Amino acid sequence: MLAYLKVRDFALVDLAEIEFASGFNVLTGETGAGKTVLVEAIGLLLGDRAEGVMVRKGTGGAVLEAAFDLSGVPGAARELVELGFLDEGEDEMVLARTIPASGKGRCTVNGRLSTVSALQSVGEVLVDVHGQNTHQALLRPSTHMDYLDRFAGSAHLALLGKYRERYLEYRRLADERERLAGAGPGSMREADLLRHEVGQIEAAGVRQGELEELELEAGRLRNARLIGELSASAASALSGEGGLGAGELLTRAADDLGRMVEKDPSAEGVRSRAEALAIEAEDLARDLTSYMGRLESDPSRLEEIESRLSGLRELFRRYGGSAETTLAYLREASERLREIEGGERRLGEIDGEIASATRDLEEKAAGLDTARGEAASRLQEAVAVELEQLELGHTALEVNVAGAGGKPGEAKPGPDGFNTVEFMFRPAPDEEFRPLRKIASGGEMSRVMLALKIVLAGADRLPILVFDEVDSGIGGETALAVGEKLHRLGVYHQVFCITHLPQIATFANHQYRVFKHEGARTDVEPLDEDGRLDELCRMLGDSSGRKVTREHARASLERARERMKQV
Repeated sequence: MLAYLKVRDFALVDLAEIEFASGFNVLTGETGAGKTVLVEAIGLLLGDRAEGVMVRKGTGGAVLEAAFDLSGVPGAARELVELGFLDEGEDEMVLARTIPASGKGRCTVNGRLSTVSALQSVGEVLVDVHGQNTHQALLRPSTHMDYLDRFAGSAHLALLGKYRERYLEYRRLADERERLAGAGPGSMREADLLRHEVGQIEAAGVRQGELEELELEAGRLRNARLIGELSASAASALSGEGGLGAGELLTRAADDLGRMVEKDPSAEGVRSRAEALAIEAEDLARDLTSYMGRLESDPSRLEEIESRLSGLRELFRRYGGSAETTLAYLREASERLREIEGGERRLGEIDGEIASATRDLEEKAAGLDTARGEAASRLQEAVAVELEQLELGHTALEVNVAGAGGKPGEAKPGPDGFNTVEFMFRPAPDEEFRPLRKIASGGEMSRVMLALKIVLAGADRLPILVFDEVDSGIGGETALAVGEKLHRLGVYHQVFCITHLPQIATFANHQYRVFKHEGARTDVEPLDEDGRLDELCRMLGDSSGRKVTREHARASLERARERMKQV
């Protein structure tokens, strides 16, 4: 509900701070006192354009602020959380707007700098203003389906829930099919290329480390003669071929050192080292001889290796420069190829699943279509009763439910079935039905909206309703009927009404007086019981509050309260 409204330096208002209560709230006051200013302030807080709006003369700008208590409307709070305007667990929404005398204004939502469009989005969740063509959900055809579905009842909503679950599955399948089919010839060309590349890499038999191994072997084969000569020379130096070799010399040195140790035992370490070197030289000579025996020059093997190296280098150049990148590409390409080939098979499977889902949706949509048709008839009849009581029996509402639910091939399923719904209105018997949104605003239209709101009270998501011109051109029993209906709405919503009629004011749970004081500035005050009687006397044409008028006002309040007990 709207718990608090602050208006400063706006039009004739110096500063007005008002705390509101739940139920039916009525604002009364003399003509020109500024009652409509409060509705305009609410409209600006809901994103109305600020062009031409009067900032109070002599001030720098207007400041508007509204605080909404959402603790009693979890549905609205949840929707605002989903829209990102409210944090989980919060139950208060504060809208603020500054309108400078010149320059750009400023909007905030819960203290965060925001935009006018954000205010509009919040307003669409919280408030319906009747009396102008803004902020009226019923004037937006996009809301009519939801109103009708909620009016249809819980069984219909349960079927709609099952339909929507199946529809989400249908959309998932349709999106997957579109993605797979959208690839088209491009995917076929991609698959052909991938098959070629995968085949090329697999045929090459790439192995980690092979390139390095082959390069070493090729190096040995290319330098086989030089390697042989060098190894032979080294072996000769060790074995002493053609003279004394290193091994023989080291053996002699070890023998001499042995004789020296006989004279000086401390030289044993040197002798041992010489003996070990002599043995190592002999082993090294034998190993070199064995190596030379294995060494060979094989031109055909070298040619084979050179060819393999050339092929590997060319392959690696294409796929990243190394065996690692080439094998990684092989894995990626193979996976993508499986995906494409699987997609072709999946297309056939999806077509069957979509056909099954469509049949299921058509069956459920047929049930929705029937229920909506029946609900539309009940809604039209119920609104007709309300219109008659509001002296609008010459008008009529028609709920246009278009589209044949569940007929194969006629249309694709939508999130709510195959139907479209729009409320149509006929202002006189000799006129045609026209869309509700095309009917001019005014007192009569406000009463039409009141009739609709009464019938749809339990189906309306919006927690706050504002009626500005609902009393235009009425009086007597019609005014009493309007007051009673506004009170009935106050059971389901927080209702605000600006009125000149005491018959309507008597049905309010709470009454506020809008008045002018010194300097012709506008102010607002809540009224207690005595204050209400004073104001009702004024509305009855007796500002002096004579006893007979006051008794009449008291009796009117009592009669209204008796009627309200029956609600």
